[in-house]
Amino acid sequence: MSGRRTHTPLVAGETPKMNLHEGSLVWAASEDLGWVKGKVTRMEPDVVEVELVHRKHAEKDVGKRITVGKDNLLPVSELDDDVGAIGDVLDLQVLHDAAVYETLRLRYFDDKIYTQAGPTSLISINPYKQIIPLYTQRAINLYKDNTLDAAPHVFKMAQGAYNNLTDNNVCQSILCSGESGAGKTEVAKLVVQYLAATTSKDAGLKGGGTKVNPLFQTRQVQNQIIESNPLLEAFGNAKTVRNENSSRFGKFIQILFAPDHTICGGRVRHYLLEKARVVSQHLGERNYHVFYQMCAGVQGELRTRLHLDKPTAFHYLNQSGVYELLDTDNQPMCDEVVEWQRVSQSMTQMRITAQQQEEVWELLAAILHLGNIEIETVENKQVGEGSQVKNEAVLELAASLLKCPASLVSENLTHSLVKVTGESNPIKVPQSGEQSESGRDALCKVMYEKLFAWLVGCINTCLSSSDAMANFSEDERRRVEAHFIGVLDIFGFEVFEYNSFEQLCINYANECLQQQFINQMLHAMMAQYEKEGVRVDAIPFEDNSPCVDLLESKMGVLKLLDDECNFPKGSDEDFLQKLMGTHKGHSHLKAGGTSSDPHLKEGLVGNKNAGSVRVQSSKEAFVITHFAGEVEYSIANFLEKNRDTINESLKTILKQSTHPLLALCMAEKGDDGGAGEGDAK
Repeated sequence: MSGRRTHTPLVAGETPKMNLHEGSLVWAASEDLGWVKGKVTRMEPDVVEVELVHRKHAEKDVGKRITVGKDNLLPVSELDDDVGAIGDVLDLQVLHDAAVYETLRLRYFDDKIYTQAGPTSLISINPYKQIIPLYTQRAINLYKDNTLDAAPHVFKMAQGAYNNLTDNNVCQSILCSGESGAGKTEVAKLVVQYLAATTSKDAGLKGGGTKVNPLFQTRQVQNQIIESNPLLEAFGNAKTVRNENSSRFGKFIQILFAPDHTICGGRVRHYLLEKARVVSQHLGERNYHVFYQMCAGVQGELRTRLHLDKPTAFHYLNQSGVYELLDTDNQPMCDEVVEWQRVSQSMTQMRITAQQQEEVWELLAAILHLGNIEIETVENKQVGEGSQVKNEAVLELAASLLKCPASLVSENLTHSLVKVTGESNPIKVPQSGEQSESGRDALCKVMYEKLFAWLVGCINTCLSSSDAMANFSEDERRRVEAHFIGVLDIFGFEVFEYNSFEQLCINYANECLQQQFINQMLHAMMAQYEKEGVRVDAIPFEDNSPCVDLLESKMGVLKLLDDECNFPKGSDEDFLQKLMGTHKGHSHLKAGGTSSDPHLKEGLVGNKNAGSVRVQSSKEAFVITHFAGEVEYSIANFLEKNRDTINESLKTILKQSTHPLLALCMAEKGDDGGAGEGDAK
């Protein structure tokens, strides 16, 4: 603590410490403007009127008057007048929300997007623009040679992790967390690029170049780690309503180091792939990037053979009405043809053969054509309600790409196999048109998930078979695999107008990460201070243990959901009833439609098929109070998504297919270390 100013942590509502009078300078919480600085002009028993005063980069607000409650005021510290110059928020004289917010705001306008929050935490704000000087070779050299006095930066964090690994021989992990669009994926890539640039044997680059070199002139394995990014982003990222390039899966990248502390290999584990996006998207969103890249990039004989067209021609791509990535000026953000070429190059770098690459495009095209199969309900006098394919030509095209007889595909899409007590073989039961289309969607989700896992496996095979790794004995290899820096890039907390099982999985993961942060950063820090006899004021924080327990305890949300899936006649409605009955009165659980969040209460009614409605009914939803806010979850299809299985009839299609790559994908057993580890449904 030497050299650091003492500070007093405060939270809104601690007004007894403030001597309020007319003319007092205060921070006031405004719903529209955030924390603003102003002078008290009028006082009433519970509220005050505040006139906003001058703040840098907020001159247009000077003179405005707002009325706020006294519990929404915080004191202004004269010693923290130039907070924009403070690189670590723990150096603030008075530490509270408003002071932190103002520090980050002023630094942001000066293109200082990184701010420390203690020695092991960094706040990064997405600038939504290129700030070239931050990532030049000069910047790399600066943080490699001197991290102690250097300004806050993601490179500084990466170098600190590397120093701890080499000095203390303890594995390190860097967690990139934040809401969707915060820039987690870009920060994770910068960490990897920095380590690749500074830990190779030829990393002693001198001088101060002003151009960004994305590969930083690295050697074989470093190049491969970086070159895997276009492939992972194409198949795992998509446009959402908040982010044009949102990661729809979590990944943990392990960068392995040789005994001489140079990078010698890597490994990628993936989690929570959002398979539902393959078959449907909310308004304003897109499917995975790779589909649009393929539609634009594949040309010539292959395009003709795959019967590719514009995205508007495919049901799995045209539901949301969004086909391009556009910037704020409504201009294309990227050239899909160029992006497709980058993905192809990335696959080549990962040693995926030209033949296998062609087979990848075949499977993706098969998924799109399967999505275009129209199935209608028909009445059969003998068996009752059944279904049949309306557009046989599309069925035959999809079947040919899967290298499977069209009759077999049709039969198994429109019928399910049901095991009957006393019968040795399952019987075929006709499906309605709606049931058959749901089965078709389930088949496509499984195919995409398996293809994604196979691609991750290819990346890991490539990274583990580098020249450096090949020279190690088995014992040396085991030691190397236990000597790494990990970079975790996972979904941020999500809340949309319509939230389902996918959002529950994502937000549960974030609750656990938040709990880990509290335990590591607050409980451990306070225990260390107490052990050393250092007196510090208590740091106020909200413990999210009740929410984590609600989700994962023996009778929690996830266990009750699993139990309901095991009942022969389990249903979404019964699950909700048991959940609300078991946890009646729980501080973090409410019935649907009872949220105190005004954004949830004011949700639109109707247009459920568009996925843009707040469910509002206690029989259709439940609300969980997470650390980041309340989220209302629709229970529709909760059990089906949690089971994450397909009928035996659909498995028959996959088993009977003679497509070489599909057979490889179905044989994958999770060798990538992440396949099947809690994949989101």
